[in-house]
Amino acid sequence: MPDLAFDLRYLRLVILVAEYGSFRAAAESQNLSQSTVSRRVQILEHRLGVTLFERSPHGVQLTALGKRFIQSATVGADYLRQAIVDARMALHGQVGELRIGVLTSLAGGFLPDLLQRYRVAYPAVKLRIGEISCYELDAALLSKEIDVAFAIGEPNIRGCVAARLWSERIVVALPTGHRLAEASNVDWRDLRNEKYLVPASPQGADMETFLLRSLPEDCLLPDIEFHGVGRDSLLGMVARGFGVFVSLESLVGSGHKNLSFVPVGSDTDKVPLFGAWRKENGNSAVKVFTDFAIAYSHDRGEI
Repeated sequence: MPDLAFDLRYLRLVILVAEYGSFRAAAESQNLSQSTVSRRVQILEHRLGVTLFERSPHGVQLTALGKRFIQSATVGADYLRQAIVDARMALHGQVGELRIGVLTSLAGGFLPDLLQRYRVAYPAVKLRIGEISCYELDAALLSKEIDVAFAIGEPNIRGCVAARLWSERIVVALPTGHRLAEASNVDWRDLRNEKYLVPASPQGADMETFLLRSLPEDCLLPDIEFHGVGRDSLLGMVARGFGVFVSLESLVGSGHKNLSFVPVGSDTDKVPLFGAWRKENGNSAVKVFTDFAIAYSHDRGEI
């Protein structure tokens, strides 16, 4: 724990520098030299063990850790100790926010289990989860809209790291009265005459691409029908004989009635799923989370 007996005027100077975006302007407002203000801020950063400002020829701005420290510390000196502890925790990825983009189902399987375990281990980190498509993946990561993405297949994104974490079989959802509903598995050729139901969304475009890539060359182009409804509604349509729906096996755990989920291909035909994140990331929680995910994958024998 750093020494808490330093002059609280140092904290005031940090607030002024953040407000003015300049050491010089903050120094002039207090009739101090710029070097004095800069030195006192550096002393505070040294005692905290974190960098509060990003410095450039055009001025300064708070780092993510600096913003978090200021938000807590300005409440008053009574909260100073907690602010330091909080900054330390953020530095070590134990508090903050993690934005996650998923291209897979959270109905069951590896990913929801991982998120649940991480949430128990790091309850002070808020998880923000949203669906994205493979077409949105690159931009979402590079623009820092999301911190981590989970994708089917290995993403090749400039400035990002990808790690294989688990794999799943492909299943086809069929109505219980379908001729293949009781099969232990089916081949893509068995489905050549089926109508594939696909959501009219970026995720649906992903599915169309996957189907076109998966079907053997001697099969005709698949009969794909787009609908402006979500996954649950499409499965309801499958149960009533409108067509079939292809997904990862993690969807099986969703408990829909009047449906059979039949694996496509042999037992060894599995799709690899990867986690991806930026190499340079100011969010300390990302490294903690990705290390946690890789360790969990090892523990489950996925990799």
